[in-house]
Amino acid sequence: MDYLKFVQAFQNQQVATSEPNEIIFNTYNIGELVLTSGRLVACDPLVNPDSEPFKVTLNPGRYPVILSVAHFQRNNDRRVVYAMLCLSQQTPVRWEMATTCNEDENLSLLAEGEIFGYGVDSGTGCFMDADAAEIINESMYSAYSTKTRAEDLTYQIECELQKNYSDTWDWANVCVDNSTHANVIAFHSGWGDGIYPTYFGYDATNNIVNVITDFNL
Repeated sequence: MDYLKFVQAFQNQQVATSEPNEIIFNTYNIGELVLTSGRLVACDPLVNPDSEPFKVTLNPGRYPVILSVAHFQRNNDRRVVYAMLCLSQQTPVRWEMATTCNEDENLSLLAEGEIFGYGVDSGTGCFMDADAAEIINESMYSAYSTKTRAEDLTYQIECELQKNYSDTWDWANVCVDNSTHANVIAFHSGWGDGIYPTYFGYDATNNIVNVITDFNL
């Protein structure tokens, strides 16, 4: 896999050509993700907020989330190509596909071209801490049992996505716990539904410097 595309896509106004289209990449900082436990979850927050966190634990803290959005000039379409959680300003020198604690996710078992990733059924992906994921999941089932849609945090995420909709892409930054400031940062997933891999970027001293979800455009 050519990981150079990750670097290029986060250079603002980077131009690429995919016949017969010219594509311009722009970056957008859509807020800081609060990691309360360091257990990072990437998933479809509207359908699968109960997804497992990644096996690797990060340092708790606040980290910017940056989107790389491709502008297809021919039809004036804009799509989120990559979502990055930026942990450090250091340059990554290698990448490793992220896996959860699911025993079936063993990188050594993957054939060339195969991936582990999360499924999207609502056209939306996200980053959040496992603490936030648990709160969202509980609110979804509580709202389902009481039929009070407004208390469902997934409904609040949907509303924020609609507020920030622009030219076939959107994003949302929703606090789910006022005491810890745990939040979910959600964004449109490329062309929509699918299965999308996430990668950890490591620097020369083997520290994780960023986390990128690839929406396979």
